[in-house]
Amino acid sequence: MLSKNLVSKLPEEQLDELLAYTPDFSDKNLENIKRLSLEKMNTMESPTKRRRPSMRKLAAMIAAAVLILVTSTAIFATSGGLEQFLTRFNPNFGEFAIAPINPAYAIDQGIRIEVVGAQQIDNVLLLYTIMQDISGENRITRHMWPDIEFYVDGEIMSTGGGSGSWGHFDRATNTRYSERLLLGRDDMPKADTIELVINHIICTEHSGPMIRAFEGEWIITVNASDLGIQPIVWTDVPIGNMYIEQMSLSPFGLQITGSHSYGAWGFRSHLLDISVEFENRWLNTRFSGMSGGIGENDFTLFSFANAPIDIDKVSAIIINGERIVAP
Repeated sequence: MLSKNLVSKLPEEQLDELLAYTPDFSDKNLENIKRLSLEKMNTMESPTKRRRPSMRKLAAMIAAAVLILVTSTAIFATSGGLEQFLTRFNPNFGEFAIAPINPAYAIDQGIRIEVVGAQQIDNVLLLYTIMQDISGENRITRHMWPDIEFYVDGEIMSTGGGSGSWGHFDRATNTRYSERLLLGRDDMPKADTIELVINHIICTEHSGPMIRAFEGEWIITVNASDLGIQPIVWTDVPIGNMYIEQMSLSPFGLQITGSHSYGAWGFRSHLLDISVEFENRWLNTRFSGMSGGIGENDFTLFSFANAPIDIDKVSAIIINGERIVAP
């Protein structure tokens, strides 16, 4: 870090040389800038007589302090990536996420959105995002989150469904950290890269309506490796007045597609009671939310897990009291 005492001791000609030393700033060469600046100041001869700093020197001292503050804030949001995120906050699904091969971020409206980790299992996308106001105006709040659409090979895959967002808000750096599960189309293919498009940042203050806090264009490409996880799949399962055409369970949740005889509103009044039974006969309701569509005679629902489901140890799914043994 540049020393204010060293700056105040520089004669005018040396101060001019320091102020003219302005290498291009980037995250990658920041440490070189600090090192070279310090070396340049250390090689300059200090005057033998102490004098009060001039207004020019005071301005340089203030500028140096501002540079240090701004660069420190930028480093906080970008250094460490996924590993730092998981170490600091220990969110739910971190064991499945992988860091991007290349830095994955976009900046618009003075707001920087970075994806530090992602993964796709079946048609659910896991994302770890860091959103920061880099304008210095501190416009981000804990109630804000990016409204994300995602595409594979240029074709939209997102359905608008997703789990509640786990998050941490850092007031000191005006930064929002989030873990989210987003639901894709039933036919979403496994993809090496997924394009995220964000046109709005949404704000929900307490229990009020959602509003669009910011509009812009943030486009980010992320990669998701194949973990080799195969969901448990059931087909042709009758349950009361329902018929399940297909049901699949992954570590991220349970998807059910089928038909019913209740009528659309009647089905809504018969909420599904879903539990997971494990090999030791331990039952646990592990679902935090549900998304999907309900028609007059058909339905597609996804129940999001609130913690990873160890599908290798699942022995059955219990729906409305009926036990469906794992195949």
